[in-house]
Amino acid sequence: MPQEIRFCTPDGEYWFLSPLAKFPIKMSVDGKDYVFPSVEHYYQAMKFFACDPRFNVILGLSNPDDARLLTKTAEYKINRRPDFDKNKFDIMENGLRAKFAQNPGAAELLKGTGNATLIKSCAICYKCGFGEGSGTNRIGKILMEIRKELQK
Repeated sequence: MPQEIRFCTPDGEYWFLSPLAKFPIKMSVDGKDYVFPSVEHYYQAMKFFACDPRFNVILGLSNPDDARLLTKTAEYKINRRPDFDKNKFDIMENGLRAKFAQNPGAAELLKGTGNATLIKSCAICYKCGFGEGSGTNRIGKILMEIRKELQK
């Protein structure tokens, strides 16, 4: 088992760790249950209230990266949930926790990483604070915490 596992590329062995990996999660948003194709879909959709048409557009996209890129367009940068930026790290953590709680196969894969340090090493993640280097590896740290809980 490697001492360090870096993940980011869709064809990599550890892609399952990424929020963009397609493991569906069921989450309650604004009082209603929704099934999101990935944690990334959930994270991006949470920038909007469920009654906002953009929420459903994101929910309906098949590619998680398309959801991420769509929210960078001018139309998707305005009139967001006013508390999103304050809560974005909690939203990501809740999505990741749901992923491994609701997908036993993914949970087993995460446990199979042993005690390796998990590092989300993706250049596009620096700015959102999840990456390594100039980032904080927040996703890697959350995954290691979830793994520790699963291993008990």
